[in-house]
Amino acid sequence: MVQKPKIQYVGQFYVYGSEAQALERKKEHRRAKTKLPLSRIERIEKIYVDPVALGGIVVAFVMLFTMAAGALQLREDWEDYSRMSGYVSELKKENAELTKTYRAGYDLEEIRKRALALGLVPSDEMETVTIQVQIPTPEPEPTLWENITWFWKGLFA
Repeated sequence: MVQKPKIQYVGQFYVYGSEAQALERKKEHRRAKTKLPLSRIERIEKIYVDPVALGGIVVAFVMLFTMAAGALQLREDWEDYSRMSGYVSELKKENAELTKTYRAGYDLEEIRKRALALGLVPSDEMETVTIQVQIPTPEPEPTLWENITWFWKGLFA
């Protein structure tokens, strides 16, 4: 195997103070940089609009307006319903009163006597007859296939 070489340092030849001196930089009077006035750059602000989002917002407002109009219409309809149900109950009461007045206004025995005087007969004294009627069946219309065969037969006859 190869041996490592022995490392020798320069320290044996080095004497303190024998190194090269670093050069000092001369201080220069710096002149102030002249600055030109900067022209203000006009900022153009661009607003990007997403058409899909804008369409969604418009649809949402339309739906909100429709819902509000529907709620108002529903409220009016409930008022009409309550008003009409009250009117119907009043009509039912009036109808019951008129029916009572009507039934109290005539005598059934007197009506029976007048009917007999006109020659009418009570229904329990009449003979009943049952009649059976058979409805004739209409002729069936020709089918599509029959129409086609009729056409071809007439064409080649």
